[in-house]
Amino acid sequence: MSPSSALLDRARDGDHAACHALVNTHGPLVYGMCRRMAHEPDDCYQEVWEKVFRSLHRFDSSGPAPLRAWIATLTRRHLIDRHRRSETRAQVVSLDGLFARGQTAAELTDRVWLVQRLDAALEQLPHDQRQAVVLHYIHDTPLADLAADIGVPVGTLKSRLHRG
Repeated sequence: MSPSSALLDRARDGDHAACHALVNTHGPLVYGMCRRMAHEPDDCYQEVWEKVFRSLHRFDSSGPAPLRAWIATLTRRHLIDRHRRSETRAQVVSLDGLFARGQTAAELTDRVWLVQRLDAALEQLPHDQRQAVVLHYIHDTPLADLAADIGVPVGTLKSRLHRG
């Protein structure tokens, strides 16, 4: 049994340390998706992890998909469902405190400037285009998976990406 399988089994059994290790490992991916796509990213982040831990027993560790992909798919679907239920447009939040340690002041300044420009540009897009751009280009979601999750043909998704 691999260490990751043992960790997964312990998390399924409710071991708090194992659950904490899963959040530490996959939390940045989940929060990044929530931050870009949800009006209240902290609430969304918590909802996703609740869903992950409730559904963890359904994850097939012997299957072809790694845990990271399963969590990303669950997050993506939660964000889509959340948007469908809401009538408000998502807002992008600040990235303060999310930068890697060891960067120079100039590198941080350049990165902050680029992220601000990206966030401002994404904020201008209609939700459908922003959703496609963020999930495909920023979170590397394959077109076929994204189209299936959103419920649109791949051609429609490509049009949204092109316009976005």
